[in-house]
Amino acid sequence: MRLQSRRARVPPIELGLRALRFGERVVTPARGLAVVALAATITLGASQFSDYRAVEIGAPSYTGVEDVAPAPQTDQRSPRSAHGLTVLAIAVAAFFVTAFAVGGRWRLARLLIVLGVAVVLISLLVDARQGLREGLAATTYEGATATLLGGFWAQLSSGVVLAVSGPLLAVYLRAERGGRRTRSLGRRSERGVPAGTLGAPAAGSGAEGVAS
Repeated sequence: MRLQSRRARVPPIELGLRALRFGERVVTPARGLAVVALAATITLGASQFSDYRAVEIGAPSYTGVEDVAPAPQTDQRSPRSAHGLTVLAIAVAAFFVTAFAVGGRWRLARLLIVLGVAVVLISLLVDARQGLREGLAATTYEGATATLLGGFWAQLSSGVVLAVSGPLLAVYLRAERGGRRTRSLGRRSERGVPAGTLGAPAAGSGAEGVAS
């Protein structure tokens, strides 16, 4: 009975160890960063189809109760009204750059820095300036105040994530590639094939070919 109870306790432990080893092989830093970069590109593209600014009417009158009864909004606009399709094109480009980098061209991950910084600059220098202008609403409504909505902050944060994850992704992808190459050479050397002679013709084969 004691032996059976001990055997019953071992499988869960072994299962946990196997799951841990599997997670270490599958969930690598490079793959985690790739998921983060892809999620940022998707969020960036989705932000282009939501409102990024609006004008609140009579905002001072709703001070202190904005959580219960927020000020009515008008003149909502999507970020495409400020910069066109530029950021959407950057999101598509970042998606393919990440995919190709994960596919083996790790140097392309560095382009995410440029794309992310471009999104940040467009958000701060173009969208924020235009989004905080009341325009005609200031003369039409009393107490009109322009405000930036969630679409703007989603776009800005996505650009920051791309700019930060780009160099880290390149570093980890390069390290994984070097690790795979080292393991491959190690397995070949264990089989008795020296790493320096891989692909080289066998000694004396050329002379035997000439003799024949």
